[in-house]
Amino acid sequence: MIKVHGRITSANVQPVIWCLSELGVPFERLDVGGPFGGNDTPEYLKMNPLGLVPVLEDNGHAISEAATILRYLMRQYGDHPGDPMAAARIERWADMSRQHIYVPLIPTIFIQMVRTTADARNQAAVDGAVAALKTSMTIVQDLITDGIIGGESLNLADYQIGALLYRYYELDFERADLPGLRSYYQRLCDRPAYREAVMVEFAHMKVPGA
Repeated sequence: MIKVHGRITSANVQPVIWCLSELGVPFERLDVGGPFGGNDTPEYLKMNPLGLVPVLEDNGHAISEAATILRYLMRQYGDHPGDPMAAARIERWADMSRQHIYVPLIPTIFIQMVRTTADARNQAAVDGAVAALKTSMTIVQDLITDGIIGGESLNLADYQIGALLYRYYELDFERADLPGLRSYYQRLCDRPAYREAVMVEFAHMKVPGA
């Protein structure tokens, strides 16, 4: 059985769990990282020298990096296109999201608003990230067709971008008025696997004074 090492509150673990659940692939998730620790042991560092989550074990092999894990899962168990150009059309939006959605949202807005006290907050960084997200999310809205990003069924772009939308909509910052994107998010919220893997409440992660 596949093992996923990583706490469910991690924005990098969540898309992996969501993907596995949607694909119907049996797996076991282990609480690792954050308050659980366990990501600095020699055994774990052998699987991922960076000591980060998630790590996925399958068929005697261990791989890390959420984007890489999702690619593997979709190629091995999903319907990722075999044609290189068809695959690239989906992969480019998944790759875009790592720099242009994940970076402004998670290590910037989320960290500044949830994990940083208000008096220490870098508001200039937050403002820059908010502006960047308005541009990126406008592009994403234009990619949505029949409730899917850039494809005919849930794909890499959906798992990487869609998994970020819970925090995108739950955090208190100014968003672009994008009804198509919100409709897409609401459809994801109707999926049981999305609710269980991604819609994980994070108020307890907020530091005093944030």
